[in-house]
Amino acid sequence: MAALIQRQFVVLSFMTAFLFLLTGVLSFSNNRLVIASTTVQQAASQISSLALLTWMGREIPTLNETVQGDQAPNSVTGFLFQLATSIHPGDLRSLLGRELPGMMTMDDARFIVEGKGARLADLYVKYPPHPKQVIDAQATTPSQSTVDNPDTETAKPEDKPEEPTNKPGTIPNPADKKVVFVYTSHNRESWVSETKYVGSSLDHPTRNITLVSKHLSDALNERGVGSEVNTDDIYQQLLDKKMNYALSYAQSLQVVKAAAQEHRELEYFFDLHRDTAPREQTTATIKGKKYARVLFVIGKRNKNHQKNEAFATELHKLLEEMYPELSRGVMEKGDKSDHGEYNQSISSGSLLMEIGGTENTLEECLNTAEALADVFAAYYFKAEKVANPVAEEPAKR
Repeated sequence: MAALIQRQFVVLSFMTAFLFLLTGVLSFSNNRLVIASTTVQQAASQISSLALLTWMGREIPTLNETVQGDQAPNSVTGFLFQLATSIHPGDLRSLLGRELPGMMTMDDARFIVEGKGARLADLYVKYPPHPKQVIDAQATTPSQSTVDNPDTETAKPEDKPEEPTNKPGTIPNPADKKVVFVYTSHNRESWVSETKYVGSSLDHPTRNITLVSKHLSDALNERGVGSEVNTDDIYQQLLDKKMNYALSYAQSLQVVKAAAQEHRELEYFFDLHRDTAPREQTTATIKGKKYARVLFVIGKRNKNHQKNEAFATELHKLLEEMYPELSRGVMEKGDKSDHGEYNQSISSGSLLMEIGGTENTLEECLNTAEALADVFAAYYFKAEKVANPVAEEPAKR
């Protein structure tokens, strides 16, 4: 017992001396080196309840009677090592994860609502280039003129499988009132039917996800929901500023803030992306018509992310009613393995939508834009009716 107390005293003395030394270094360096609270929080979150109870049990022996299991408690030195390096002892993924995305930990991500075939791996594993273009024989490849002019008759999707339950136009919505802002942080994401891989990237300066964003915005306007679309080339802006691609969201946030300043009535901000999951995961056939499936992604780094989750869940439910199996579900992601915020703190109506994958076609994605416009119009006009009920007419005498 005496030997144990001596060892603990030596460890505590060493830690105290280390903290004094660290404080002195920070003081002389004018506080240039600061450990952020988020870093401490991330490291502390890796300490299990069992480890905490075990440590506390050394001072409160009664707690030892409640601690069960044969998991080895995390050591103090292990905690300090993780705090300094962001590497979790015993978990090789934390060492390799930043270079190998498939190794990233998934314990900070989960499905709020699962669509058909929902898989956590779809958001972490970057699938390699497909050996050949696996495009369904019924899916046509748009021509050059179709892509460059998506508003032409040949580029427009087929008629909708059904009319929305709440038909747009029942509630006046002036054309100058913009409530939806559609943009693309990764604006050059494209498809194998439109371009070719360059390494592991499948991008194109014009034939890309921005065509889907524009179509969604136009479709919303046609349904009486005022919408604005952003056409900035975020990728080119990053190149011009010699910024890393990982800063795409920081760059697009400037676009979102500018739009919010120009149109104060904006409530909803939709960031459209193209996923990398295989075609069988990202394609739905509804009444003989093919669609690129939608995955809603919510960032937990936004402290009000519960409101974004509730909004996404409502849209998911409406999609299930009007376009069954079109939604892949609602996923939330934390800040340990990815960006974790996605500009969603700007509004409780902010969403990141993954529209299909690399093996879908532009036409399938445009079909999905039409479906999303139907669903959101139904949601929006219902919400407007609840918020602004029409006064009942007085009874005739």
